[in-house]
Amino acid sequence: MKKITLILLIGLTIGLGFLAVYWADFSPDKKRIEITNEFIVNDYWDEYNHLIQIDKMILLDNRLDVFSKGFIENSLFWDFENSLEKDRSFTCSYWGNELATKDTVYFDQNNNWNWKVNGTEKPTIGKLENGNWYKFSNLLMNTKYYKYVFVDSIGKTHVFSVNKANY
Repeated sequence: MKKITLILLIGLTIGLGFLAVYWADFSPDKKRIEITNEFIVNDYWDEYNHLIQIDKMILLDNRLDVFSKGFIENSLFWDFENSLEKDRSFTCSYWGNELATKDTVYFDQNNNWNWKVNGTEKPTIGKLENGNWYKFSNLLMNTKYYKYVFVDSIGKTHVFSVNKANY
């Protein structure tokens, strides 16, 4: 009886292992948007969605401190739109099919196309500046989805997603 139980237990373990591998192979891939001070990776860009806009922001609410305990505990519910406003000194965008074929779009390297920066075309926009907030929009087909990015004093980015859509 002990041998049968052991054989069944081994068979069950092997079966669960195969099931886990099978499930992992067919589960949907997790798409990502990664933003650093040097580049962005957006797995959502495709032949229909190929636009990006970056706006530098001015801090209006000093409580918006990414290192404070109060902010960390409430960052999912923070009202970024009333805490930051667009800084007219820097806005840039790009629209084109090249985004659909790029794995990584660099800010400080030539991507073989021009950004529109404050109305002027430029091959690069430079690294995102330390100590500043930025708003990234038009990253998805959902036009009410934004990423607010704070670049700290050592160039590390702190990224916060906001979805204003009703679904």
